[in-house]
Amino acid sequence: MEQDLTISLEDFASETDANSLGNAVMSAIRALHKQHQLDLTGLKIILISFDFASALKKVTEGYGHISPSSFTDSKQAIAIAQLVTKGAREEFTLVLGIDFFFEWFNNDGRCEIREDNISVVLHRIHHELIHIHEKNVLAQLDASLLIDAYDDALLMSATRSWSEYLANLKSASSAPEETVDLFLEQLDTIIKEVPNEIESLVRKYQYRLILLDEMYIAVKDRIKLISNSYAYAFGYVDAFGIDLESSFPEITKSLKESQLSDTLQQLGISFKVVTESYEQGFIESYDAFDEIVKVIDSMFKVFGLTLERTQSDNGIGLYIHVE
Repeated sequence: MEQDLTISLEDFASETDANSLGNAVMSAIRALHKQHQLDLTGLKIILISFDFASALKKVTEGYGHISPSSFTDSKQAIAIAQLVTKGAREEFTLVLGIDFFFEWFNNDGRCEIREDNISVVLHRIHHELIHIHEKNVLAQLDASLLIDAYDDALLMSATRSWSEYLANLKSASSAPEETVDLFLEQLDTIIKEVPNEIESLVRKYQYRLILLDEMYIAVKDRIKLISNSYAYAFGYVDAFGIDLESSFPEITKSLKESQLSDTLQQLGISFKVVTESYEQGFIESYDAFDEIVKVIDSMFKVFGLTLERTQSDNGIGLYIHVE
C-alpha cells in the first residue's frame, strides 16, 4: 500500500461529511489491505465525486488517455466506480461516484456509518481493491497497449468481464447476502430484457432506421453489459457454491430459455479456466483470454453480427457483417 495514498472528495456541501467519509474509506482500505494481503502498489489517488462522469473524464484526460473510459449507463445498471491506469502501470486512480456510498448516508443526506449499514459499502471497496491486486499480479500485461476497434469489442470485453468475475470471486467473503441477491436479480433482468433490445437495434438498422455505427455501438455496449453481469453474478455463485436450480429457480429458468444459454454456459467455463491460469501464475500475455474472446465473438453472432478485423492503407479497421 502506497504511503502517499490520497483521498480527494469533490462537491461536498459539508466538510464534516467529507472528512468522515474520507477517513472511513482510508480505514477500510488499510484494514482490507492487511487482512487479505492485497498488493495495492501504484494506487495513488481515490477520487470521490458527486459527478462520476465528469470526474472520470478529468482523470482520463489527466492521464493522457486518447479516448475517455467507457462505463455502464443503462436502465438495468449504472457504473459507480472505475479504476483508471496511467501508462503501462505507473499509477492508479480509483474514481468513485457518491452512489457508491449510498448506504452510508441517512435520509437527511448526511454521512452516518453504523454497524447495520457498513458491510455493503465495505464489500464494494473490497471488490475494487481486488482489481488493483489483479493488475499488479498481471503486471506483465501492458495496460497501455494501443488497441483497435476489433480488440475493443472482443479482447477488452473479455478481460474486463473476467476481471469482474475474479473481483467478486475473491471478495465474496465480505459480501452481505443482500448484495449477492441483488446481482443475481440484476442478471435475471438483463437476460430477460437486453437480448430483446439488441434484436430491436439490429432490426432498426436492417430497416434503415439507424446507421450502422449507431447500431453497432449500442449493441457492443449491451453485449458488454450481459457479459459483465454474468461475471458479477457467477463470481458469487462459484465462490459460495450456490445451487441456482434450488436457490434461484427463476434465474435458472431465464438462463435456460435465453438464446444465449449455451454461450453463457461456455463463458462461465472460460472464466474458470482463466482463473486457474491466474492462480498458477501461467498468464503471460493476452493470449490467455482467447477462449473468452471467442465466446464474446459468438455473442455477436447470435444476433447476426460478425466482426472482422481489416487491413488497408488507412490502417487497421473493423468490418461488421450483418445478416
